[in-house]
Amino acid sequence: MRVHKLNVDEPSCLMEDYLHHYERLSPFFAYDYRDPKTYADRLTYLKERRFEREKLVAYLRQFNGKYHPPEKVIASLEKLRDDNAVVVVGGQQAGLLTGPSYTVNKCLSIIKWSEKLEADLGVPVVPVFWIAGEDHDFDEVNHVFIPDASGAPKKHAYRHPGAGRDSVTQLQIDHERLTQWLEEAFQSFGETQYTDTLLKKVKAKLDNAKTLIDFFAAILMEFFGEYGLVLLDSGDHALRKLESDYFAHMIEANASLAESVVGQLSALKDLGYPPALDQKPESANLFYHRGGERILLERKDPTTFVNEQKGVRLTREALLEIAKTAPEQLSNNVVTRPLMQECLLPTVAFIAGPGEVAYWSALKGAFEKMGMVMPPVVPRLRLTLVDEKILRWLGEKGLALNDVFTSDWSDIRQSWLNDQHEWEIDRIYKNVQSEVEKAVQPLYQLAKEVNPHVLPGLCAKNEDYIQSQLAFIKKAIEREITNKFTTELRRFDRVKATLYPDGQFQERTWSIIFLLNRWGPELIDRLVAFDQYPMDGEAFVVEL
Repeated sequence: MRVHKLNVDEPSCLMEDYLHHYERLSPFFAYDYRDPKTYADRLTYLKERRFEREKLVAYLRQFNGKYHPPEKVIASLEKLRDDNAVVVVGGQQAGLLTGPSYTVNKCLSIIKWSEKLEADLGVPVVPVFWIAGEDHDFDEVNHVFIPDASGAPKKHAYRHPGAGRDSVTQLQIDHERLTQWLEEAFQSFGETQYTDTLLKKVKAKLDNAKTLIDFFAAILMEFFGEYGLVLLDSGDHALRKLESDYFAHMIEANASLAESVVGQLSALKDLGYPPALDQKPESANLFYHRGGERILLERKDPTTFVNEQKGVRLTREALLEIAKTAPEQLSNNVVTRPLMQECLLPTVAFIAGPGEVAYWSALKGAFEKMGMVMPPVVPRLRLTLVDEKILRWLGEKGLALNDVFTSDWSDIRQSWLNDQHEWEIDRIYKNVQSEVEKAVQPLYQLAKEVNPHVLPGLCAKNEDYIQSQLAFIKKAIEREITNKFTTELRRFDRVKATLYPDGQFQERTWSIIFLLNRWGPELIDRLVAFDQYPMDGEAFVVEL
């Protein structure tokens, strides 16, 4: 394997500055993730804090135990009992077949940073993946992309009656419906030497799953359990018991939390960064669960929390009582989830995608209002995988790998096709167009003389018809030439679709299962075993 940087623009001006001009954003973050001193300083800070380690480990043993964890996961949990132990954490929603492959890139980043920091700091460092099971946006997780006839991605969605109201954690699987969806997805992936074994493995995970969280967690455990990755479901009712006091703190500090986020968003906007969060001074940043529905609250006044549309009205005292006696009726949003994560875990580093870096830039003050310091925010690995066949094909075409990402691929495709023949189609067509325009001029003049009110319009209409027929003939000629090179032109389409589908990085579209079906199940182990990733947040290509 070989890794090299992609020379592409960053997805946002904020991410560009975070990677290359950190000084512009330093007021919005507590640590510079690139500074080696950062992690020793963070370790000193964490030693001053107290965590409910025994209760946390008991919960994590129970949750991970459902997915037959290997000894490495059990060892990670035992390490976490040590008062000096810290965690590297990152998370994602529970997408079907683990969602786009950036989920795997995030797991890989968590594991690699844990290994690095454990060696650097000389303390136990546990890799933790935070499953965002409390999220209720089912449309974000209910699909994978499958290739159409040209190899381009099209959405393959799983429809589940009633989904989207409550959190994904609570959504029970319809095994018959989801099995059919799974088989259709694999059929679309295409038959390879790996398909049968891979499908059986994934089906086995589905057969033993009760919820979408189970299905997601079982696959991640299969992939990364041997590397000690610990899983946590933020929507698990069992976890809520540990979060009771923290919810109460968020309720008590609610107005100041929102005020802080609004202030930082305003400061970021003044510097030219677009808002990454929808936040208002009255935002409560908490959800209330009622009758199988997850309802976002606002602060009506200092003592009242409401959702007018849903007819919900709770006093501050009532909400505090819920936090104390029934915390499973509460859950976090994008602002309070990071705060809850920090309350629960001794976090030495948080692994973030570009979108997370953007919205965490608004949260430094919120951490401080909760009496905490925001952890170092480390950009995750952004990997695009490419095999030798694609690299060889690009070389044969005289193309560089970066051309796929930075050039107009349709122009490259057309230029190659034009080089395959000597017919000057465009020149001849334009000449004929011009000759027709000249040829009809005498008729136009005669028509004006005979009947200037009717006949010139008829001439123009007739000329338009002739020109349309010429265009039709041109397209027919081009189609005939294209048909002679269909096989190679499809390769152009498939290379683009594999590496940069619809103008997005591979990791944002294709599921890792799709890639494993193509390149083999040992791909995960090869990616983890590789130890030369530049952990600097840039986008990279991995040559397999």
